[in-house]
Amino acid sequence: MTSDAPHFGSYRLLTRLGEGAMGEVWRALDLRLEREVALKILKDADDLRRKALIGEAKLACQLNHPNIAHIYDAGEVDGTPYIAMELVEGRTLRALVGRPVDGPLLHRLAQQAAQALSHAHQKGIVHRDIKPENLLLTHEGQLKILDFGIARRGADDLPSGATSHHMTLVERTAPGYSQGTPAYMSPEQANGQPLTGQSDQFSLGVVLYELATATHPFLKGSLVDTLYAVTRDEPKPLSEARPDLPRTLQDAIHRLMAKAPRDRFPSLQAVAAGLSEDIPTATVPHLSLSVAQLERSRRRWILASAVGALLVAGTALGAFLVRRAQISGLGEARRASREDFTKGRRVVAILPLEQLQPDSEHAWLSNSFADAMAYGLVRREDLLVVDRLRVVEAMNHLGDTPGRAPKALGELGRQLKAELLVLGSYQVVGGQLRMGVRVVDVARGATRHQFQLDRPVADLLKLEDELQQRLPQEMGLGSDPGSLRSQAKNPRTRELYTKALQVITDGNQDSVQLANSLLQSAIEIEPDYAPARAEYAWTLAELGATRALSQGRFDEAQSLLRQGKAAAETAIALDPSASQAYRALGSILMRLGDLEGASRSALQAVRLDPADHKAYDMLADVFAGLEGEDNHQAARRYFEKSLSLFPEGWQAHHRYGVLLQNQGELPAALQHADRAIALRPAAEYAYVTAADSLLWMGRTAEAQVRLKAGLREVPGSNVLRSLMAYAAWDLGDRETALGFIRELGGAWPPDHSSTLLLAGVKKALEGDSAGALALYEDYRKRLLATDLAAKKHNEKRVLSLNLYFMARVAAKLGAAAEGGNLVDLAERLHPGKRRVAQQDPVFR
Repeated sequence: MTSDAPHFGSYRLLTRLGEGAMGEVWRALDLRLEREVALKILKDADDLRRKALIGEAKLACQLNHPNIAHIYDAGEVDGTPYIAMELVEGRTLRALVGRPVDGPLLHRLAQQAAQALSHAHQKGIVHRDIKPENLLLTHEGQLKILDFGIARRGADDLPSGATSHHMTLVERTAPGYSQGTPAYMSPEQANGQPLTGQSDQFSLGVVLYELATATHPFLKGSLVDTLYAVTRDEPKPLSEARPDLPRTLQDAIHRLMAKAPRDRFPSLQAVAAGLSEDIPTATVPHLSLSVAQLERSRRRWILASAVGALLVAGTALGAFLVRRAQISGLGEARRASREDFTKGRRVVAILPLEQLQPDSEHAWLSNSFADAMAYGLVRREDLLVVDRLRVVEAMNHLGDTPGRAPKALGELGRQLKAELLVLGSYQVVGGQLRMGVRVVDVARGATRHQFQLDRPVADLLKLEDELQQRLPQEMGLGSDPGSLRSQAKNPRTRELYTKALQVITDGNQDSVQLANSLLQSAIEIEPDYAPARAEYAWTLAELGATRALSQGRFDEAQSLLRQGKAAAETAIALDPSASQAYRALGSILMRLGDLEGASRSALQAVRLDPADHKAYDMLADVFAGLEGEDNHQAARRYFEKSLSLFPEGWQAHHRYGVLLQNQGELPAALQHADRAIALRPAAEYAYVTAADSLLWMGRTAEAQVRLKAGLREVPGSNVLRSLMAYAAWDLGDRETALGFIRELGGAWPPDHSSTLLLAGVKKALEGDSAGALALYEDYRKRLLATDLAAKKHNEKRVLSLNLYFMARVAAKLGAAAEGGNLVDLAERLHPGKRRVAQQDPVFR
């Protein structure tokens, strides 16, 4: 039945009220109860999404609050889903946007919205789309929150797989999604992370700020700029924009918009009480949090919020089996593992510059100027420039805010093992950019060099190039022995590039996707800007790894890697001294199976920038996948070099753990995996490595604890869920194991090794041991009939792991010979499984 028919099921359609990307809204008459309703008829919903929407709408029916438009009914007519809700007369808050709302009205709106959302959150329901269009003010002055019919339960109850529909970047940019919705997202929603009631708090804060100032705090001219602003920028303080508002209301709005969920309110109940006319706000503890406190918390969260396991999954698990090679590139890199690339170099750390008069338009210059100065020093053979991420980590550890003057320069220098610190400040006043830079001797605590620059903002790019040359000269180092870096011709190119570098540090798949989009935009403006090409290649390498390992989409991964290879090669052609381009190329070549090229490229990256810990990680990964003790020792040395430069490098800890795991050093592997988890609680594959090590040591109950912790951080992880199914089977918990197996139906292609592993476990759970063994033996024979050497390297790693788990199942079912055959095949695909099996109690 079409939506323009006079009837839709038991509803008579009266007047079309609106139409959007998700469907139509009608004024309709419920013929059963003879009442008028707002009927939302949804369109273009597949079977899974249709069931999810109906289920979520029925969930929202339990909400009963005067400030929430009630959901009466939800279902489907001839396969078309609908939601029937309370018909509310009035105007949305979008009609109020454009001029500042007076204080008393803003106060009432904030109080009513907080009360309504608090009611929903107490029921475990998160709205997920708070924006002016979904907040309606009736003619009587009552606020009503609309569209709770597409809400869902909080993070603890999120389903897995296709029924989970977070607003990821891909979905946000798909046709039908307006820029308005991303502008009201919380940072965690923009990053595709699990949502709680704190996410609605952030969105409410944005709406209230916009109503208070008539200016959206984050909306920019493009989607990528808007998402960047949501995750990074701080709005102008309300104490300046609306000094007439009560201080409590100002502070409450800012706290609602805190970047880290933990820095928002524990619940909106406290906000509603504090804003009540009957309760003085001063009596409500912890209602306000100063803007300065929020700024410090925000900087810590930018790095702590990463779901970075997806970012490095391919590198961490990307080692693959090849026969021992004595090719020149590998030989040179193996010998170089004994070199000390940092010997005799003075260590210099360059801090992000302090913006004296903060404004979001020029905030990106803090890192851009630091990058320009670093480039002026990085190619000098007598200096070692500390990695920017290492600087930020150290400042956060000491309670400093990157982009603000540190409290204790001496302690920061000691943390960074730096002899010299370069810091400075800048401000934009009347079209002029004024900057001061100084170089501090850490041991003496004295300023050794300082200078100032005052240039028109229009000459920004000239200023950066001048800064690149001026700093070495002021330090008495003479002119830059190399040429200037590739110069951007358009400030917008430089801005997009700098913002992309900041976003990448978040370390999760969505942040890499956003960085990729920023870099694409930069390249569209200036195709010949080598730094953007180089980092774009790096993002393609990481996205390709994610497609391969987490999603099993190997062909798509190879396509991304080939695109990345072309981008890296173009960057090198444009600027042969671009170390990051060699690092990106090395990462891609390793994943494409070209170890010779990978080792040569990564080694060149190290020689150009000896502080590039990621390049050391890559060299370690290359040798970790080769046969032979000399190769494994080279891998260890490169991991140690990386961790000496960046002790907080959770990726290096995790990958080192993978190497040790495959060498049978399971306790040491567990130690490094746990360290990675401590550094990045959302590091998905670090939990996998820890759980694998514990399972292979026969400590299944401990492995289950790790897996549960991982799923709290990464609730949508299919890999962790599959290991939970295996662990539950191992512990004899039949119902839990079958529950996870049911949830994972369709997670991988039918012939994927993960699918077949779980199919065998299911047969074992059902008492069909012979069927499980026959399934695994058939799969082993089919693999042997293929060209194993031709398989993609990520595929080899995944196959080896799953085959080893199949071998454990076979051994536990009493089929020692079949288990041994599966271990042998796992060993062929990735060496080390026999060493592990020798210690695994299942095989004793």
